[in-house]
Amino acid sequence: MPFPVSPTADDVTPSELLLELPSRAALRRALAAADIADDLEDGDDPEQFLDELSQVELRQAAAQARYAAPQTVHYFRLPGLASVSPSEIEDLIDSGGFGGQVRAVEELHDRVYVVCSVPESGTQAQLSVSEDARVTTVATFDPGTDLLAVRADDADLAAGTVQALRDHPDLTEWTAVSFREDGFQGRFEDVAVAGYEQLSLRVTTVSANTERIDVTGVEQGSGRADVRYDDVVDDLISRADTERSEAQLRLALRGQNTIPANPGVRIDFDDDSITFLQWVPEDTLHQLDRGIMNIK
Repeated sequence: MPFPVSPTADDVTPSELLLELPSRAALRRALAAADIADDLEDGDDPEQFLDELSQVELRQAAAQARYAAPQTVHYFRLPGLASVSPSEIEDLIDSGGFGGQVRAVEELHDRVYVVCSVPESGTQAQLSVSEDARVTTVATFDPGTDLLAVRADDADLAAGTVQALRDHPDLTEWTAVSFREDGFQGRFEDVAVAGYEQLSLRVTTVSANTERIDVTGVEQGSGRADVRYDDVVDDLISRADTERSEAQLRLALRGQNTIPANPGVRIDFDDDSITFLQWVPEDTLHQLDRGIMNIK
């Protein structure tokens, strides 16, 4: 999902930002995350409803939406990030002559948000790339930690975003968090996964007649069954000649109030990315980030 408005726009009111959300359900989630009573009925005019809120309430709700896009997240470990202050990141604004560039830095929700402008190709060696050929991405982290969450539509844009920080001497080295890595995968499932509804496996044996195996859980009252508990699937996952390619699953995040509860996501194991299948507010994105941050 693209940004409702540019995160660097200074002339957009909280109401205007909220009205640009992709659906009424998204607006309700932003309001709920800001602890604003959900009195917005299906027949109500959203603009009139927002006009009745206080400026404080509007700012709190808008803070749940301003940086909550794209809703595809890539994770990187940067050893030097824990010692870097927000002001040092601000010093990088527009410092790059090519490739990814830092456009703005803001501290919000006890986090640091870095708005970047990245060439559509992700990495770019040209000296000048017009804004029309650039994409806005967001990198965010908790001060004092080494995990950078990059909100970008694909792996190339995510890599270009991390490169936007390259002018800081402590941020020149990074490692992408791999959802396929065995040790990480098991711990991630322990702390964040309610169930796998669909799973695609790639067959790695060259001589095999099958390239890909797709499995889908049977329909149940509350959704689909967790395919991991199927003996046939367990056998397929355990084989040496298969690897996970893509999965659709429900999260079980360790937060006081996940909005929506058990959100659906898609994991691309080749891209090392996780994409929310419905719009979620900043608090939910943050819960996922912190869950992954605590996996060592």
